Amino acid sequence: MANNTLGVVVRLAVNKGQEDEFSTTAMKAMVEPTKTVQGCIKYEMWQDHEEPWRFVILEEWENEKSHAAHLASDWLQPVMASLMGYASEPFEMQRLHQTH
Repeated sequence: MANNTLGVVVRLAVNKGQEDEFSTTAMKAMVEPTKTVQGCIKYEMWQDHEEPWRFVILEEWENEKSHAAHLASDWLQPVMASLMGYASEPFEMQRLHQTH
């Protein structure tokens, strides 16, 4: 039986000097609420040790449909728009599937 689990890796960089503010805001406004979304298995934000303005969000979803529904949710759009105000470059999103 095929595994439909979707993995997502988001890489982003914020303006230097705004790391703490971004981290606090993102955790409260996006990370913690997303953990309660139907279909979300895992949603974590990590910060780079050597370049602290770089962050990675690691996501795991039951399937692509649940991830798509999350991205289209009414509450997420204004949150993402607000957080993009911290961005120093465009974010990258990589969608993954398990190989076994």
